Amino acid sequence: MAAIRVVKPGLLTTIQDRGRTGYGHLGVPQGGALDGYAMRWAQRLAGCAEVDAVLEITLLGPTLEVLGDTYAGLAGADLGALVNGEAWPAGTGRNLRSKDVISFTGPKEGLRAYLAFAGGVSGDLVLGSRATDIQSRVGGLAGRALRANDELEVGEGAGSPVQAPVPTLCGGERVRILPGPRHDQFPEDALPTLTATRYRVTTQSDRVGMRLEGLPVPNAAGSTISEGVPIGAIEIPPSAQPIVLLHGRGTIGGYPVIATAITADLPVLAQLRPGDALRFELVGAQEARLALEDLCGVFALPFLPAIAGESRK
Repeated sequence: MAAIRVVKPGLLTTIQDRGRTGYGHLGVPQGGALDGYAMRWAQRLAGCAEVDAVLEITLLGPTLEVLGDTYAGLAGADLGALVNGEAWPAGTGRNLRSKDVISFTGPKEGLRAYLAFAGGVSGDLVLGSRATDIQSRVGGLAGRALRANDELEVGEGAGSPVQAPVPTLCGGERVRILPGPRHDQFPEDALPTLTATRYRVTTQSDRVGMRLEGLPVPNAAGSTISEGVPIGAIEIPPSAQPIVLLHGRGTIGGYPVIATAITADLPVLAQLRPGDALRFELVGAQEARLALEDLCGVFALPFLPAIAGESRK
């Protein structure tokens, strides 16, 4: 087996996968990678299975030393990845040799990058997933972010450098939504206010939820009982400033849900940084289904040869 050693951990580097599905009725959050689209591209580029764990890298990347020869794929945000000081573009897979050093110069586009290795990244398996849940302190490496001198086993591998046939970062500020289960409890001008306002992501955002600031949304009348909430739910708290729930959210919530982001646009939400703008666009169920089909369909596309000079043979 090969391994990677953490020289510097970066801002927030965690082990993630698809999360813990099937346990929501027991109050267990799904968790997992916030940008499932970018994660799957990293896995594909590295030749991993969909269940294999990867590293989710947030904004300021780590410095990693490779121990043993392996093959890896990088996807999602452009955080200035380097291998031995040479650029490693997101959306490519490459060979890594023992003593290679992976580092990041800083964010250029997007918020989260995903780094996959042949055979997956080792981690604590809890309820069928190695995803790190920092709030519950389970999965990954003792339920925490990576620290200096941590070592993680990865699989050995080798192959030809490849490039994804499409961008692996879903950018932009448009997020499509469907009416939420409590939208009829809101005043008539609430949903139009939500879709007409250009909101900003605040610094209080995290893996649990994205807090927004902008024009207040008229709030729901009366009290609301706690109930199940999906990933992508847009809650309106007493402050009237929307909160978009992400993969780290709990399984129930008490704020009324005015709308829900469609599944195909969850990767867009995952890549928005504090200070970025976003607009909500109301769509129908048919458009939401077609958008998801289009997003999933790209994984059937064949790889392209790596751009000359971008991956070392």
